[in-house]
Amino acid sequence: MPSFTKVLLTGADGQLANAIKRTAPESCEIIALGRNDLDICDGANVSKVLLAHHPDCVINGAAYNLVDKAEIDGAADAFAINAIGVAHLTRHCKMQDIPLVHFSTDFVFDGHKKSPYTETDCTGPLSVYGASKLAGENITLSSSDMNYVVRVSRLFGPIKIKENSAGQKPTGNFPLTMLKLAASHSQIRVVNDQIGTPSYTPDLAKVLWQLLEKGAGGLFHLSNSGEVAFDEYARTIFEIAKVDCEVIGISSAEYNAPAKRPLYSTLSQQKLHQTGIQPLRPWRDALEEYLKNIPTKMAGHA
Repeated sequence: MPSFTKVLLTGADGQLANAIKRTAPESCEIIALGRNDLDICDGANVSKVLLAHHPDCVINGAAYNLVDKAEIDGAADAFAINAIGVAHLTRHCKMQDIPLVHFSTDFVFDGHKKSPYTETDCTGPLSVYGASKLAGENITLSSSDMNYVVRVSRLFGPIKIKENSAGQKPTGNFPLTMLKLAASHSQIRVVNDQIGTPSYTPDLAKVLWQLLEKGAGGLFHLSNSGEVAFDEYARTIFEIAKVDCEVIGISSAEYNAPAKRPLYSTLSQQKLHQTGIQPLRPWRDALEEYLKNIPTKMAGHA
């Protein structure tokens, strides 16, 4: 059983990275670095930082996750961070004989399956973003048997909201986005044919630390339990938050986002459970906890 005493965390300002910091074992020193401290796209910078800190594990929280922007602007930025940056990390981690933990996404699948995806199912990304994440997976797993790739889905959790003068909406956090929209709309349209599992970052982070204790390495799926379409997810958010806003379900074709999403992308937890880790609680239970604890002003109702 590995006992990590010093873990270097990249992309430290992200939702999942913040949860990883907060749930780390007391015996573990977390070196949390944002992009200004470590740009994973700069191989020389990666080498310099790893040699300076000598961590015994690296967790990569850095990612490009602007799904539609990647489709509009092209693959360069997404692949620079999600693939080339990951290659820099794997190379220098391997040189120092330390494991790398890298996060991927349910968007590596095409959504044609009707039951939860396992780690052995064939991939088939529909978007530039999904393709860039799959490239990062392959780079990570081919570099060392010690490395982990952890696929996650529909993250929500504590987040720092940075708003510009125009009141920019939060990205990558569906509950907050819905509550912000409901503050100025009596009715919103949400896709009704994309099914998957919302996942609470503190729950995922706690299980990640359990997984690292196993020392298994490899590819794992990690999410809360259950599944839901986005329109019903939005209705559940408003029900729990006691917000009066009507949700109109529309098809993905009608919504017509620049990037295609898988219509079904629930992740199977079977492999994770086979390692001795208990199933995560249902997504609705986690959502209730989250909504009870977010400040009213963050939800757009100040």
